Amino acid sequence: MKHPYAHYLKQYMEFISGHYAEITLKVRERRLNQFKGIIYSLKAEGKVSTVSPAHLISKDIAVIIGYRKRQGVSSETIQDDIAFLEGFLKFCGCKAVEKFRDEYPRFVPKTYHKRKECLSEVQFERILECAYKVNPSEIFKLRAYAVVIFCMCGGLRTLEIQHAKAHHIDKADKLYKLWLDVVKGSDSYGQSRWAPILPQCKDFVDIYLERRVAYLREHGMESDALIPPLVEDIGVMSDKNIRKLKDYVCADVGFNFDLRILRRTYAQYLVDNEVPLDVVQVALGHSNPNTTYRNYAGVRPERVSGLVFEKLANTDKKEGAKGNG
Repeated sequence: MKHPYAHYLKQYMEFISGHYAEITLKVRERRLNQFKGIIYSLKAEGKVSTVSPAHLISKDIAVIIGYRKRQGVSSETIQDDIAFLEGFLKFCGCKAVEKFRDEYPRFVPKTYHKRKECLSEVQFERILECAYKVNPSEIFKLRAYAVVIFCMCGGLRTLEIQHAKAHHIDKADKLYKLWLDVVKGSDSYGQSRWAPILPQCKDFVDIYLERRVAYLREHGMESDALIPPLVEDIGVMSDKNIRKLKDYVCADVGFNFDLRILRRTYAQYLVDNEVPLDVVQVALGHSNPNTTYRNYAGVRPERVSGLVFEKLANTDKKEGAKGNG
């Protein structure tokens, strides 16, 4: 076979297509194409035994990982590299990565898992402030902020933003919530859920929904999408266009963020306001509470002392009341 790597990669991408989100597929394909260049380069130098992913051996994997370390990539990235290669090579019938883990355990990086950051309170307030300043007639800008607000104040993922329905917003008792029937992992672990909307953004939601209806009516368009495309024959927003809207808001507020940071901010806001972690888990649509705690939210270290003293003070008061009784 003249180009074994390209041959297997094409088959692999066709095989996993439909099992992952479009953006995940693109990342995986890009990373594996990067490895194609690395492996061909190392083979030309006589440092690996083959360029065929079906015939790589554990020593080859050790050489490839060593090359990545010399490039200065992080331990977390190398762990991703190993996972991506393992999935690809397994598809090719090759167990080189599994043997590499067994034979070269010291070469597999170990990382301390640290929960990723969310927006600061100042940044959170800045986005809300700018959202409320948008002129409702500026539909593009209003839609851009709507994407950000529903992620930051409702915890929605990109897939959920794409498929959310405007008529699924429930405003009963002035507490807004959005029913999500298309969620991540819908065909396996994912479950449809209500996404509670933080109360400080409900007036913006009202403004957006009213302008959305007016715009569609003015342009003779019909759509049940919460964030409808402004092109009549497209059903849902693409990943690319959602990122464009998010990037517009980043430029407007003066700092960068991604949609995952907004989702973590939502989770952390709930925890900061003493919503139990198991409730936060359900609000985020996680099947495992460890996912919520490890990756999204927990008690902030700077709040620990205050919370401990507050609980102890309350305990002392109760004990004192018992003694007086």
